[in-house]
Amino acid sequence: VAMADSAASLSKRKPEDDESTASKKSKGASEDFSHVYDGLVQDILSSLPQDLPAEATAYIKKMCDHTCQGGKMTRGITVVATMTSMMESAGSAVLPANVFQAQVVGWCIEWLQACFLVLDDIMDESITRRGQPCWYKLPEVGKMAINDGLILETCIYLLLGKHLKSHPAYHRLVHLFHEVSMQTEMGQLLDMTTEAPGGGLDFSRFTIERYKLIVKYKTAFYSFYLPVAAGLILAGLEQEEAALEEARGICLALGEYFQIQDDVLDCFGKPEDIGKVGTDIQDKKCSWLVVTALGKCSPAQLQVLKDNYGAHDDAKVEAVKGLYRELGLEADFAAYEDRSYKELVAAMEEVRHVPKSVFQGLLAKIYKRTK
Repeated sequence: VAMADSAASLSKRKPEDDESTASKKSKGASEDFSHVYDGLVQDILSSLPQDLPAEATAYIKKMCDHTCQGGKMTRGITVVATMTSMMESAGSAVLPANVFQAQVVGWCIEWLQACFLVLDDIMDESITRRGQPCWYKLPEVGKMAINDGLILETCIYLLLGKHLKSHPAYHRLVHLFHEVSMQTEMGQLLDMTTEAPGGGLDFSRFTIERYKLIVKYKTAFYSFYLPVAAGLILAGLEQEEAALEEARGICLALGEYFQIQDDVLDCFGKPEDIGKVGTDIQDKKCSWLVVTALGKCSPAQLQVLKDNYGAHDDAKVEAVKGLYRELGLEADFAAYEDRSYKELVAAMEEVRHVPKSVFQGLLAKIYKRTK
């Protein structure tokens, strides 16, 4: 009878029950991760030269607070989730010290992202980020933000040195951060040099091959591979190249899907939802939308793109968006999203060296996202 009651109880469970449980678990992980932040900022400030004036340390604290907080913290939390899943699947006890070290590495990724975003916003002349003015837009900051980006990157190695210097994988982690930083910088180079020399618009350079290279290097490595690889390494897999290679393939595919979503949200998303004002059209970005449009537009529609793409003019931006709608790019994206989701789920079923939950959790966070 008890077994029958249990089965009946399970059959009555609703999908929203599971969603509620997952939501509570995610909120708890986010809160645990956030609680570490203030202590890490103090670690950074205490590691600075002691003869710096108080105004300099206050400025660095303000910079960290403005640029590192306010995001979803998905990258950082993924480090903890990956390490925990890997250790539990191996039958290892996950100690509080393990969790704290993973949180430190996770926050190092958040500091790395802050570095990238500060510099990217300057290059793109962006206005807002995470619902507030970009760091360089603050009157007291301006061009100092270039140096601030370098300081943010330095914070990573201060934290790793303080909290993981004795960890067996310390040197592997430092190498991983250097490697992924270089890959992201190459992606930024490809992104910034898509336009013709001299700043002109040359659509012959806007190819799907170049677009995929930009996404791979600028987004996928640091947003998806870095957190998962760091978690695997912390779990004691520094010698398990098969696991890292398996993670690399799926993470790069997740990164491409994520960036295509981002391109669509930049154009059609609401600023209050995505936390920024989209500027891909004005900035002549080689986005999925324009590359797809170039592959299906008529000569007359191509002329509309040539006449309006890359201009900081509201009417011209709307003309490009109108063309995207005319070409049915929103429907194309919906079809792409469904196809990519099925391909990613199928790829995850083939995973042998990493718990599937690591990748399933990432996909659940980004599938059909609106911000």
